[in-house]
Amino acid sequence: MTLRENEASDEAWAKATRIARELDRILDGQEPMRPAVSRAASELRLSTRQVYNHLRRYRAERRVSSLLPKTGGARRARISPAVEEIISATLREMWLRPEQPDLAPIVDEIRARCGSEGLDPPAYVTVSKRIPRLFTPEEIARRRHSGGKNLRRLKPRPGYIRAKHALDVVQIDHTPADIQFVEVIDGQGIYVGRPYLTIAADVATSAIIGFCLTLEQPSRLSVALCLAQVMCRKEDWLAARDINHSWSMFGRPKKIVVDSAMEFRSTSFIRGCAEYGIVIQSRNKGTVHRGGVVERLLGKVNTVLRSLPGKTGRSIADRGEYLSEDRARLNFADLERCIALAIIDHNLSQNERKLTVPTIAWERKCRQPDGPEDNPFDVLLSFLPHKTRRISPQGVSLFANDYFDPWMGPLVARRDRLDALDVRYDPRDISHIYIKDPDIGVWRPVARRDGLLEAVTLWQHRAERNRARETGRRPIEEKTAIRREIAATVDASATKKQRLKEIARARHAAQAPKPYQSLTPAPTPIRETPDSERPRRVFPVEDW
Repeated sequence: MTLRENEASDEAWAKATRIARELDRILDGQEPMRPAVSRAASELRLSTRQVYNHLRRYRAERRVSSLLPKTGGARRARISPAVEEIISATLREMWLRPEQPDLAPIVDEIRARCGSEGLDPPAYVTVSKRIPRLFTPEEIARRRHSGGKNLRRLKPRPGYIRAKHALDVVQIDHTPADIQFVEVIDGQGIYVGRPYLTIAADVATSAIIGFCLTLEQPSRLSVALCLAQVMCRKEDWLAARDINHSWSMFGRPKKIVVDSAMEFRSTSFIRGCAEYGIVIQSRNKGTVHRGGVVERLLGKVNTVLRSLPGKTGRSIADRGEYLSEDRARLNFADLERCIALAIIDHNLSQNERKLTVPTIAWERKCRQPDGPEDNPFDVLLSFLPHKTRRISPQGVSLFANDYFDPWMGPLVARRDRLDALDVRYDPRDISHIYIKDPDIGVWRPVARRDGLLEAVTLWQHRAERNRARETGRRPIEEKTAIRREIAATVDASATKKQRLKEIARARHAAQAPKPYQSLTPAPTPIRETPDSERPRRVFPVEDW
């Protein structure tokens, strides 16, 4: 089969077949040529000239492909080289600009230049067809679209993160969940909000091995909670949510692939990964395809959520007139349970493209752990936000609160010889913090020094302090007036010796010679004026 036959569409092939049948009747029939051509032109709704042209092409080989339209080869230019030169120069001068001007005014400029040269102006379509001939897509993206993502879109993106065994490579990413949840606050009202979802996906098996659902935007806390679920057994977590399905995937990843978000560049995340021997690989800008596994699985989980009451849709246009806040029905705990069930269902389902089941692939590719299983509490502490504080007689100060425990008493006596203590905190409850004992290297919980044990989140604590700061703030005029009154009182209570000293300083300053006195010009002599008592002389007046 020829190249022209491969490129021909079904419609073009059917048309060529119909023309070939009529030409066969002309060539094989006994009817004279002219009447036969006229009849064929009437049947095919063509002119006799077109029928003669088809007959000339078909007569040699009697093949249908010879009647297909010609798609290749250069056509004879129908405009002069001078016009081509004007079109090329004007497009390079005016069209390849970062401002991305429209083509219509450029065509008008081309026509004006052709008119001034006495040439026939080209049509709009003629100019538009010259653009792909003159410029490559890379040149258009670099000069007209200022490069960036438009240029990266045209380049090949080879390279795919592959893994031979489970937990060799794990990808982590966040996304807003495409659903609203409802929370009833006793005595306050009803809160309707959209949570954030963080999941961890194993590259070798395409399994989801951990997730975290939070009300706050992605942060170090959400990463810590997700990794704690990834690295530890989930039986207790599933039992607490009344889920009677198996989710046996856990273990310590060898490499974590993340994007360039702030929570993945924090000190707590870097130190936590170093503590457990996990290598961090960042996806640079323009390499989104390197996170394709987790991106696709996030979309799959959100697809399930978009079938539940309170869905937000992929966008405003996708949501349309659906009232997601009014239709929201699930509370936070129920929504978390639904997401866990959707993840378990994914791990048990066959991939339609690779024809693999994540759970079966995990059992086949997972290697036995070398050391003991990780403790969820220790893993969470390793990835919680980290601070350093020096100890004082009042304990350790953090967020304007003092924390103290009796075991810290001996440390106070040698606080001058101790380095700053390592402190970690859970933003969900700052009634306690965790301090690493410098003597034995063990993390210990430390309560507030004032004995307040009520669980308070970091966000509530900061909001209350801001509210108290605004409530107790005095106007600047009032503070200034009191300070001025204090200064006046101090000045009025000066001693007699001080007052005499001020008087003497002022007198000496007044008697001292001044530089401007020597630079003052001599006074101008006063001119003598007539005596005001002298009688005035009256002159005669002439009347007119």
